[in-house]
Amino acid sequence: MSRSEGWDTACAAGERYVAQGQEVSDDATSVASARQTPAAGLPTLLQGVKTKGGLILTGGLAVFFAAVVGLLLTGHDSIMPSTDSDDRLPLAGALLPVAAGLLLVRLVPPRASRIAPEVVGDRDGLIRETAVVAAVAVLMPLILFVLIAAGTSSDIVQGVWALGKPVFFLLLPWFAFRAFRTAYDASKPHRVQHWWWPRQWWRWLAPIPALLIFGYLSLVGPFSGPLPSAEDYPDPVALVIGATVTVFTANICEEVFYRVMLQTRLEALFGRWPGIVLGALLFAWLHLPTHGQGSAVLTGLPLTLGAIVAFQGTYALFAGYLWARYRNAWALVAAHSIINTFPLLLM
Repeated sequence: MSRSEGWDTACAAGERYVAQGQEVSDDATSVASARQTPAAGLPTLLQGVKTKGGLILTGGLAVFFAAVVGLLLTGHDSIMPSTDSDDRLPLAGALLPVAAGLLLVRLVPPRASRIAPEVVGDRDGLIRETAVVAAVAVLMPLILFVLIAAGTSSDIVQGVWALGKPVFFLLLPWFAFRAFRTAYDASKPHRVQHWWWPRQWWRWLAPIPALLIFGYLSLVGPFSGPLPSAEDYPDPVALVIGATVTVFTANICEEVFYRVMLQTRLEALFGRWPGIVLGALLFAWLHLPTHGQGSAVLTGLPLTLGAIVAFQGTYALFAGYLWARYRNAWALVAAHSIINTFPLLLM
């Protein structure tokens, strides 16, 4: 056996081990965490996790349904994509690409083993880390929204929102995780396996059909919104700088934080789809300060909440399923680039 064949065999065996340990149910906890639970209490623990996961999934889907129906019933079948744009984005232009993308993620490949999060260490460590990233996801947009409501300049808020992401989404969680692992029992090391670099060829190729159809329907499909024109970006230098900053702060930082850090831990705690749905809602919440609908911040809040759930939240369902199915962070960056960066190339 060659060295490369031996490596592929070892990687495949490792993934089979993870999948076999966790494919019992989408709501099951990780095999490593479960093994540290006394046998007598295991049925109660799993039942509690299933109950919480079921409530999260049911409540989260109800929020998505209410957002879409609420927009339609109030005559808002299109919205402004952000506070600094006068264009309108049709609701169908957000839902159709996501629906097609979800379907292709599910079908390609048809019988791929589920790659569940592998958690090594005590369950308390997992809960502490999840609490940190969830708190950041809730508090950062809320603080910026309060600043906007208090009359702070939108330019200042936009700058803090963009440039603060590397600090809040990368550095803060990293330092918090290290502090937790040092402060608590060193005999119970805690680690969540993220699979940053997929070793199997199918995990690189399988996302391509979903990304292609998502990109086509989002950018030039029958319900896609208008693409930016050259007049929208008159300064080529500013365009290049802005696009570069966006790639790092949005396409990379947001995906690493919301999918790799947050969703992985939510899946390990509550199950695959509860983790995807809850992570998607928190991703929608991120856009509260920057995607307000209308000039009145507070009176327009219900419409803003419905819009960010129906638009940014549904995108996060697609990205979340991409991550859960393939565990390929680069597919996430590609998906985010389709909606954030590729329109600039089509001007």
